[in-house]
Amino acid sequence: MKIYDFKVEDAYGDEKSLADYEGKVALILNSATECGFTPQYDALQDLYEKYKDEGFVILDFPCDQFGHQAPGSNEEILAFCDSRYGITFPIFSKIEVNGEKESPLFRYLKSQKGFAGFDPEHPLTPMLESMMEHTAPDYASTSDIKWNFTKFLIDANGNVTDRFEPTADIAEVEARVKELLSRKNVMEFTYKTHDTCSTEIKLNIEGNVVTNISFTNGCNGNLKAIPRLVDGWTVEEIESKLSGVTCGRRPTSCADQLAKACRAAYEAEQQRA
Repeated sequence: MKIYDFKVEDAYGDEKSLADYEGKVALILNSATECGFTPQYDALQDLYEKYKDEGFVILDFPCDQFGHQAPGSNEEILAFCDSRYGITFPIFSKIEVNGEKESPLFRYLKSQKGFAGFDPEHPLTPMLESMMEHTAPDYASTSDIKWNFTKFLIDANGNVTDRFEPTADIAEVEARVKELLSRKNVMEFTYKTHDTCSTEIKLNIEGNVVTNISFTNGCNGNLKAIPRLVDGWTVEEIESKLSGVTCGRRPTSCADQLAKACRAAYEAEQQRA
């Protein structure tokens, strides 16, 4: 499952599929209009304007679960964000992010990236930690959203890569956005193997260069040696070295299947382009 499988409601009550953002690097957050972190809207709008033409989007989900700090209607929230901060990135209907009525999207996001702690250098961290210890003593061990402006970063393949608590510096967020945008053209590919010990091969391909190869199952030698040997090679180089290689145990070998996987990935990438 990836975020593209979810449908959400926009601020006007219309259903919208997150598949509309497939291929983009996305920052998803829960926001509030009357929070001490609300001024982050300024930096978020700057971030959006800076990178939107490179395939970056921010998806904002107002939430009133933390201190009743998003009391307005959807229309009032939109008007506030427009007049006060000039927000132009998408803002959706108010949701809940914890509990029985939590958004399925945020349930999924939390399952992918748990709480890793507040920034110890942020001036509001002592207050947040004190409040959490009083209201939810086990807060550090749960993946629940702790406060407004918690952010999840999604890569161009729909994977949840990072979670930023509201105390995280926006410069840290920007650094990761830039990194993911630089890798946006890298395609993930999974190949189901045939007549060999491994069951599938996963790899990344950009152009004709193959990286991050991994086997599911297979013998230890293949799991460790082959990915290390050919990581960063071109499809043609891998085919010239591994096509037709046998292992003596099965009709084919993981090495030969990797060559076929690379060719299939390259052809899939060409079709995508």
